[in-house]
This record gives sequence, C-alpha cells and structure tokens, in this order.
Amino acid sequence: MLINWDDCNRFCSMRRFKCIVSYDGTAYVGWQSQCKKNSIQENIESVLKRISKEDIKAVAAGRTDAKVHAYGQVIHFDTNFYLDANRWQWALNGYLPKDIRIKSLEEVGDKFHARFSVKRKQYDYLINLGEYDVCLVNYAYQCRHVLNLEEMERASQVFVGKHDFSSFCANSLEQFPNQVREIESIVFSRNKDILTISYRGKGFLRYMVRMLTATLIEVGRGRLTAEDVLEMLEARDKDICKHNAEPQGLYLMKIEYNENEENPLEIIEND
Repeated sequence: MLINWDDCNRFCSMRRFKCIVSYDGTAYVGWQSQCKKNSIQENIESVLKRISKEDIKAVAAGRTDAKVHAYGQVIHFDTNFYLDANRWQWALNGYLPKDIRIKSLEEVGDKFHARFSVKRKQYDYLINLGEYDVCLVNYAYQCRHVLNLEEMERASQVFVGKHDFSSFCANSLEQFPNQVREIESIVFSRNKDILTISYRGKGFLRYMVRMLTATLIEVGRGRLTAEDVLEMLEARDKDICKHNAEPQGLYLMKIEYNENEENPLEIIEND
C-alpha cells in the first residue's frame, strides 16, 4: 500500500482509534514511558508523531512491566490527522520496531476508553517444566524443581472469587486503599514441558499475577499448602508474600470490553 502523504497532510475533526498490539517485552522497560528509557509507549508515540506531526498520547488498557510480553494489549489514541484505519495500521507497522506489532486498528467512538471500558483481562504465565531451554529463557520461567501440579491447582482455587488481595500485590494501601479484586477463573494447561496458568478477571493489581504464581510454585514444591495460601490471603499483610515470579513468563493475552458502558470500571494499571 502506497500513501500519498501530500493528500493526507490535511486535518479533520478529532477521531479516536483502537489498536490491539502485540510485543516482545524482552528489550523494554515496560509499557509506560520513562525518562530516557526504552518503553513500548515511547516507541508507539514516537511513530505516531513521525506520521502525524502531532503529539499524540497512546492510552493503554494497563501497564506491563519490564520483560513482560503481550499478545493482546489494547490502546487508543486521538488525532486530527487524516488517515483511515487501514493506512494508520500500515504506516505504524512500517515504522515500529520488529518486536512491536499493531495486530488490528479500527476507528471507535469517543466513549470507548482503553483502560476504563475494560470488562475482563486474561494473563497467562508460562513455566518450562523440562530441561533448561536457552531458546525459551526470555519467554518462560525455567523451573528447576519438580512441581506437584495437582496441589497447585487445588491451591489456586483459593484465589478465585472476590477477595482483598493486599497480601499479593505491590500497591501501597496509602495510595490504593481498596485492594479488592475478583478473579473469575484460574486454569492450568500443559503442552509437553510448558505449563500455562491462565488468570481471568476484571482487574489485577501491580505484580499481582506474578505474586500469585510465585506462591503457587511454592505450593508445587511442597513448601506451602492450600491452607497456608488461604491464611496468607486472609492476613492482608504486605510482608507475607516473599516471592515474585520472573517477568519473562508473563503474557497479557486478551482484553474484553464493555464498549457502550456508561459507568466504566475503574481499574488500577497492572503488571
């Protein structure tokens, strides 16, 4: 597709576009722009400005941390620059690094908000149960221990439902006094040596998925029981969870939306 930039160098009324973005987080400090550091947001906004000559803010459904990956991150941006959705997608992918990809792009109404219109998110955590694999070192946690998966699954159900997850997140109570979240399901699946733990819920706190996963790994090793996990959850103690699973095993897989919701959910930006 060829773009005649002279024809596009005109402005229209403000329009909002929704993008589904995938990225390999290995080389990045995370989603959010940080001063003089390589972030996903900074790369996307830089390309948006290169195309439109506007300072355009990319608003994401949630933050991902350094080395965390995404198949289904969702962002929106507003612009007066005249390009249709197909040409926006083509132009962005033409300039973005090869480890960031716009999978889809569409024009949406101004009531849509990438963060506040979220209905449900899915995070997957990948664990390599086999021999150390140098080709997977940036894409799955390399587990050196034999894990009791049955006990891990049993303990995981402690987290399903609506709970105060103060014990399993890095958000301070001073900044975020309400740390109640609802996990709809935690599902285990295995493909050869790769164990996937899928978490689905309306919202997740900072480091929450990684701390839950680290705790389940401790159960798998026999160092904690499901009953211990329940006590940890009910303690609401910021010092009780000592582990945080490595970031490279975490993937933001999918986000579902209430696109016509009048009172959107308030969701804390997450890991």
